[in-house]
Amino acid sequence: MAEPKCPDCGETGIEKVVSSASKEQSKERRPWFYVAHCDNCGHVYGIFTKHVFGKSGPQLMIEKRK
Repeated sequence: MAEPKCPDCGETGIEKVVSSASKEQSKERRPWFYVAHCDNCGHVYGIFTKHVFGKSGPQLMIEKRK
């Protein structure tokens, strides 16, 4: 199976890709978005929003509760 490799520091493995919640929060104190980044150097892979605006208007992305 292929393992992700950080383009900045060269670390490999899915366990090195982590996410952090944004400091910005909704009224319910939930983060607006999450940032996927390298655990070693901080290289940002992407930002994942909780609210998405599509062609038909706003759409709500709901997290699965544990």
